[in-house]
Amino acid sequence: MAQEQALPKVKIPRSMSDRPWLVRWGINSGRFFRNKPLGGFGMIVIFAIVGAAVFAPLVSRYDPVEVFFGANPLYDAELAEQALTNPNIRLQNDDLIFTENVLLRAQKPSADHWLGTDSFGHDLYSRMIYGARVSLRVGIGASLVAITFGTTFGVISAYFGGRVDMVIQRLVDTLQAIPGLILLLLFTQVMQNPTLNTITIALGVLGFAPVIRIVRSDVLQKRQMVYVLAAEAVGASNIRMMVRHILPNIVAPIIVIFTISIGLYVLLEATLQFLGLGDASSISWGKMVNQGRLLGSAKPLMALFSGLAITMLVVAFNLAGDAIRDVLDPRLRGGGGRPGF
Repeated sequence: MAQEQALPKVKIPRSMSDRPWLVRWGINSGRFFRNKPLGGFGMIVIFAIVGAAVFAPLVSRYDPVEVFFGANPLYDAELAEQALTNPNIRLQNDDLIFTENVLLRAQKPSADHWLGTDSFGHDLYSRMIYGARVSLRVGIGASLVAITFGTTFGVISAYFGGRVDMVIQRLVDTLQAIPGLILLLLFTQVMQNPTLNTITIALGVLGFAPVIRIVRSDVLQKRQMVYVLAAEAVGASNIRMMVRHILPNIVAPIIVIFTISIGLYVLLEATLQFLGLGDASSISWGKMVNQGRLLGSAKPLMALFSGLAITMLVVAFNLAGDAIRDVLDPRLRGGGGRPGF
């Protein structure tokens, strides 16, 4: 009897679905950073700034409202002691000579204050960390408001069409006909003392008009898909059609709009604060830029650091948004590379 030959072993590679979710996340993240290096850089910057904002009490070295004093180099102890018995000495000299400690205004970076101090004697590094909280709060909040209203009205406008579509689109035309900055200035003048919440809502309402247009155009395409027509043929209600069959299929552009819009709202919030029209009690990067501008070219570090922070955050969200757009839309991937996620 002939000896049976053993069949060669075939190693079947494991599919991604068979791997643990943490392994899948790591592999997909590696692909994303390899194929989209600029988007990966933007994500790293975003995670760093978000982490600093969330853990601000641990990252910042001082309280952002703490005022720092230092020894006065012009202080004359002997003259100050003589002035206690002879008032004419104080009248003949500058009061600064008799002050032992002075406010540390616009100090250069040092071991005690890594980025120096601002014009009010606050530690600039701590103010920068807490300023990230305000920028992210307004940027993410306004983007959520714009996405929520824009998606809702965009889906309704495209799904029902007719008069409903005409009324909503004329409203969009009206909002887009007026310059956004003019509307913001008018809003801040009416509110007089706007808070961060009111500024966030105002920015979101101002930005939901473009979202309506984008969502509407995507829903008009999905409205004619076979699965939507089939659901309509079996008697699905309008709410079920929009929520169950249309909305999940337009998530990709919504995510992209949300990501890119955050940078725009951060920039608009900084603009309002720079003009002195924002929340007067908040710690804002835009306000720091204005304070640094008032110090003049002799002390440019405050405006420089805060301006760089705004630029890095806005550019990071734009880079990340572009990369996510390429990953979620197969038509934009190009290059034959694997998108990662």
